[in-house]
Amino acid sequence: MRLVQNTNQNAGFIFMTAFNIKFEHEGKKVTLTIIPKDDYYLIVYFGGILGAIRNRDTDWMLLKKEEINNGALSYYDHSSESSAIKITLGTAEINQIAGEIENHSH
Repeated sequence: MRLVQNTNQNAGFIFMTAFNIKFEHEGKKVTLTIIPKDDYYLIVYFGGILGAIRNRDTDWMLLKKEEINNGALSYYDHSSESSAIKITLGTAEINQIAGEIENHSH
């Protein structure tokens, strides 16, 4: 299932538009930026990549770093941003983020 809702067309190329989502982590609302790629979504927090998830049928999977094309973005370093909440992407977080992505695309 490929979710491509927000697109811009320019010279024959389709660019998927990044969007923000909010989800709850340890009782606090957190804003993440989601960057759609060809077949997965980058999850960005405070300008760094937290990870990426891919939808396969009805399951959302966390990708390994080797599977992610990070481009010019670096990976998020929890120790470098003192005001940020430390986020780990476990099953609960992935399910919340996946739900927000699905809601955004409808």
